[in-house]
Amino acid sequence: MGLFNRKTQPKGYQPTDAEVAEAAAKLNQGSQTAADELVAHSGDYRQQTAMRILFASVDASEES
Repeated sequence: MGLFNRKTQPKGYQPTDAEVAEAAAKLNQGSQTAADELVAHSGDYRQQTAMRILFASVDASEES
C-alpha cells in the first residue's frame, strides 16, 4: 500500500557552482545581498544553498 511511501519532491532551484562562487566572492567583499537573494530563490534547497555559499566563502578566503 502506497500510503506511507509518499515522499514529496523538494521544490526550488539548485544554483550552479558558478552562482555559488559568485555569491561567496561578494560575501567576502562584504555584501551579503547576492547570497541572500540566491538563498531566497532556492526554495526547499535554502539550507543546502546557504551551506554551499558559506563553504565556498571560507574556502576562497583560505586560498588568499
